[in-house]
Amino acid sequence: MLSGLLHGQSPDRVAEKTTTGIAYQRVIAQSTKDSTGVYFDSVSLFYGPNKGSTYDYNDMIYPYNYPYSTSPMFNYAGTFTKPQVLFDTLMHWTLDPNANAYGYYETDNATYDVHSNLETYKASYADSAINANRNFINKFNTAYNIDTAWSFNYISGVSDSAFRQFFSYNSSHLLIEDSTYEYHSSSWHLVSKTYYTYDGSNNLTEIDNYSNNTDTTFTLPLVEQLQYINTYDASHRLLTVASNYYYGSGFGPYVRDTFAYTGTNAWHSSWKEYQYDPINLVWAPQFNMSKVANISGLPDTVTIQGFDSILNAWVPQSFDVISYNTSHNPDTLKEYDYNFTAFPSTASYTTLYYYQTAYNTVETNPVAGNPDVSMLYPNPVAGQLTITGLNAALGARLSVSMLNETGQVVSRETFSWQGQKQVGTQELLPGIYWVVIQDETGALLHRQSIVRQ
Repeated sequence: MLSGLLHGQSPDRVAEKTTTGIAYQRVIAQSTKDSTGVYFDSVSLFYGPNKGSTYDYNDMIYPYNYPYSTSPMFNYAGTFTKPQVLFDTLMHWTLDPNANAYGYYETDNATYDVHSNLETYKASYADSAINANRNFINKFNTAYNIDTAWSFNYISGVSDSAFRQFFSYNSSHLLIEDSTYEYHSSSWHLVSKTYYTYDGSNNLTEIDNYSNNTDTTFTLPLVEQLQYINTYDASHRLLTVASNYYYGSGFGPYVRDTFAYTGTNAWHSSWKEYQYDPINLVWAPQFNMSKVANISGLPDTVTIQGFDSILNAWVPQSFDVISYNTSHNPDTLKEYDYNFTAFPSTASYTTLYYYQTAYNTVETNPVAGNPDVSMLYPNPVAGQLTITGLNAALGARLSVSMLNETGQVVSRETFSWQGQKQVGTQELLPGIYWVVIQDETGALLHRQSIVRQ
């Protein structure tokens, strides 16, 4: 619920501050059972101070794993070093399909700097007696952006492969280039370069990836293999992604993704994907995901359809039903899988979530050198609330959340900072509210109480 309050503060942003403890929920365990009631997968999570979790309403998951990849993601914004679940230790148990036995599978450990940047990540599987199976190390520059990343893979304690990645930024601290090297024959070889392009609102509009997927001698020049072209709506929400691919003899279309939204929701209410058939020169439908929100505006039903090329029609695959607790965190997720006749009456899989209440220390007057200065006016307010004076770059992606006295988020909006922002309060009931302003990484820029007349 208070995801942005889970991130550590940059010490240079504040002075002469007072603090208060803010309660929030963080997920500490998740377990999944099949239709017979047998548990076959579960995780336990352990946190350090001021660490927590954020649920992903787009993918309807808690993203536990560190999403490091040497290939670009279509919506990659250069912030993958700030995981949405800031655990220190994760323990994972699952069903071994070979032995048909449920048991220990993996332990992951992570460390962070004071800005919640991920510094190290180690994944050790059940067969690892000495070394971690995967080991990641990140180094950051003075602007707290990732500068260099290393990854090492091991198999049964023996080094198998290693990668090193370098990152470059523009004057607005936006990622514009990264280069990946692979360790081979006792030396590092360039294997991939990726370039990032943005529009005037700092939306990521194009990704161009150059590599050589077939050259094992590291002598051929890099060739553009993947390209992503993104479009956005007026609220900076991703609308379309056009993916192009190098087919060996030329560059052509590959995948098309389209997204739709309901109202001011940041999560998409539908997602369709088509893949290009270069032989028949047609776009083939792949899948269609749609969500329906509950009375609180949270997605509680997710339907996924696949395309049957024989029937030439969309056919159902699965639907999920999600319930939430009073803190608007998922409580239970039931997945029903279509069996070519109908959906079963009993859920194919049921996932349960378990939470812990923690307290985060945040600033009540986070204005450097002058704790009496207000960034919000008028206060009390009956109509438009004006935000000004934020320590943020022009064009930076920010969010403003309104919390009632019980800590519930009653509204949230993302926007591009242009030196001032107006937020409507007409739909709020009279009372006291907290206004929480964060940057795109979740770091807190300002927190202040207001009175709605």
